[in-house]
Amino acid sequence: MITVDMNNAFNIIAGKTEKALFAKGYTKADTASSDNELVALYIGESAYSIVYTFSNKRIVLRTCGIEGDEPDNEWRTLATWLFDPETDGQREAESIGSDFEETISGPKQSAAVQKQKKRKKDGENNVDALFFANRMVTYFPELRDEIAYEKAHYEEFRGVTFAEEKIVPRFADLIKHSNEKKIEKISAGLAAIYKSGDLDTKGIITYDLFNAVEDDEKFLLLIKEFPVPDQKVAKAARKLRGKTLKAEKPIKKRKYVSDTLNN
Repeated sequence: MITVDMNNAFNIIAGKTEKALFAKGYTKADTASSDNELVALYIGESAYSIVYTFSNKRIVLRTCGIEGDEPDNEWRTLATWLFDPETDGQREAESIGSDFEETISGPKQSAAVQKQKKRKKDGENNVDALFFANRMVTYFPELRDEIAYEKAHYEEFRGVTFAEEKIVPRFADLIKHSNEKKIEKISAGLAAIYKSGDLDTKGIITYDLFNAVEDDEKFLLLIKEFPVPDQKVAKAARKLRGKTLKAEKPIKKRKYVSDTLNN
């Protein structure tokens, strides 16, 4: 088990994010953290904040407008990650920091500003396919650039398609070459995501990821940390292996990408 100082991990993440913000002329404002949250706030032509919540182990990058010299508090979330100090370490913190930095300085930032989609939430089931893909960067760092490309080139993140093409093959290979202890750790991480996942995320985990694992014993290890009712769902989904499900609806490419190519 890894146990890290969350304050140090937060400083790593904020430190990487600051590079992009300071380059744009932002300054760091005084903030008051609490027993449940760590907060960093940056003020410039708009406001950005990084917030880690201990209760749900989530860290978010968000932005809003400015009224006078203060945030208008109409916050829009740009990126969300899970970070558990008991299982995650410096590598995961640096990965999250790099993602936040790229979100601010790269094409993902302009895409988020152009169109901030409102997602329907069902209680706490607000972990979507993009959140899940970001979490998989922990295991497959090369996904970061592929996620950025996907977000820049498509109007909406094609969660199921992206998972099937980019995550599933790598996941199957990872499990194939992992020992029991590592698989159980992966199981615990997936169980946490599944618990708060929306329907697409739950389907990706139980149908796409788990069904890509050929070894039945390793499949059972993968669902070991799941609650019994969720294990039953995974086992039922495994019976669908090899069967074709309804395809994901095609999504239009972003218009500004087409214009760039035409020019």
